Amino acid sequence: MKISLRDKKNITSVLFASIVLLGLILRFYKIDWGESYYFHPDEYHIAAAVDRLDFPNNMNPKLFSYGSSTVYLIYFTKAVLGNININLATINPILVGRFYSALFSTLTIIVVLLLTYQITKNEAFAALAAFLFAVLPGAIQQAHFTTPESFVTFWLLLSLLLIVKAVSSRVGKFMELSAVAFGIAVATKISSLIFLPILLIAPFVQAKTKLSGNKLAIVTLHSIKLGLIAFFITIFIFPHIFLDHTAFISSMRYETGVGGGNPVVFYTRQFINTTPIAFQFTKILPYTLGVGVLLLGLAGILLALIKLFRTLKTNRKLFLVVLTFLLLFLTNSFFFAKWTRFIAPTFPFWCIFSSYLLFHLFGKPTSPTRRKLATLLLTLVLLTTTLWSSMFFSIYSKVDVRITATRWIQTNIPKGSVLLTESGNTLDVPLWGIYTKKVFDFYTLEENPINLVSLATDLEKSDYFIIQSRRVFVNHTRLIDNYPKSANFYKQLLNGELGFVEIKEFDSFPELQIGAYKIDLNDELAEETWSVFDHPVIRIYKKTKPNSLNYYEKIINNQ
Repeated sequence: MKISLRDKKNITSVLFASIVLLGLILRFYKIDWGESYYFHPDEYHIAAAVDRLDFPNNMNPKLFSYGSSTVYLIYFTKAVLGNININLATINPILVGRFYSALFSTLTIIVVLLLTYQITKNEAFAALAAFLFAVLPGAIQQAHFTTPESFVTFWLLLSLLLIVKAVSSRVGKFMELSAVAFGIAVATKISSLIFLPILLIAPFVQAKTKLSGNKLAIVTLHSIKLGLIAFFITIFIFPHIFLDHTAFISSMRYETGVGGGNPVVFYTRQFINTTPIAFQFTKILPYTLGVGVLLLGLAGILLALIKLFRTLKTNRKLFLVVLTFLLLFLTNSFFFAKWTRFIAPTFPFWCIFSSYLLFHLFGKPTSPTRRKLATLLLTLVLLTTTLWSSMFFSIYSKVDVRITATRWIQTNIPKGSVLLTESGNTLDVPLWGIYTKKVFDFYTLEENPINLVSLATDLEKSDYFIIQSRRVFVNHTRLIDNYPKSANFYKQLLNGELGFVEIKEFDSFPELQIGAYKIDLNDELAEETWSVFDHPVIRIYKKTKPNSLNYYEKIINNQ
């Protein structure tokens, strides 16, 4: 039976809508993870910034690294909800922020679809890219955090889409709208300025003829106009760049220093002695993308570069997409601090390039062998991505591991016990209970001999020791030369010399369970922010052999 053009359009529309709906479900499900406990420190920073606002008296969020658009959006949403129902005025700003993170991440699926269609002119492969992004673990995770990454990704990708549309249609309004979207992105996170060169060269890329004289002047003025539009949009949304410029400059100096490794703060120690690019390809991308999208995306990028080398003048849209990806990925990859969130805006591009590769492999004319290879790669990327996404999503279908650990402690550790644990966490396990909790700062153990005495004293008095996550012990045992004292402590703890024995370990690794069969993947050694916020590993040690203060001092000093 022949399918009419109208039926084809209806089928296509249903397919697109289904992909977006799937992405929406994966992003909105369990956005209240943590069961009223919030474990991401950046969420607290944003919530505190929201609470500082008082319209119209004080609208300075004093959170310059994250801009103000996210903070304002949460604040005014709470205000509107409060006017609708007084009870809604007390809703936690973190939950409102997570709602918007999930929403903007869902909208990004649509932008991925439209942008892929622009460079392939094929609805099937546009749908494929959208599907891959809809189920992408890294995007799903960022959508569950009240952080700017989902917002920034949407606005930057939208700006790129509008530029690409302008280049292909020569409709001026698309360029101006792209400048507006870019201005919002900068007001959301100042690091979005990386995209500025794309906006400024867009009018030159749009011009089909060689530029000279008046034509060059007109295009140059158009470029300046776009920059000014973006500038005024940014200032309108983020006015305290100038109104509180001293604090803004101070904040930027500090954030730039931390990003560059000067100073090395406690939460950037994992990046000491790491290699740019290699770190992202071993510690971030296999987890955030999955192996299928990573490998096909990489091949797609290489293919796009080859295509551009041969046909740069006629592939202006592809040129803009590739250049944007390279700017976002390479610039952020060479910082000292290589957090997952720094390259989060590149996640959609890996899906786009994966689809772009398959589009060319399936293209006509093609040999049977090439088509078989394309079919195999398509099957593998769909299977591996769906499988890994299902495994990662299981994290949000379970009770948070810190709550599980706390409940176990209530049942199995006597009330009044002294629990020694590590500092540097937003909240410490146990989250509640009648216990004496001693929180020791292992990050400063190397700096002052008095800290060694304090640790020995705490060990003598403690009944249990709790490792809250991989943050301290994994980083410090890897960097023995940098942190010999804390590395020695964890070595002695793990080999039993301190008289403590591990009695329980709690994890929430990505897993897949089918009937009685279950497989999981230990992802604890990925870039630490991948796991420490929503699925850390908790380890509980019990003192089975009490020792004297003098003994602990000798062991800690490695005597």
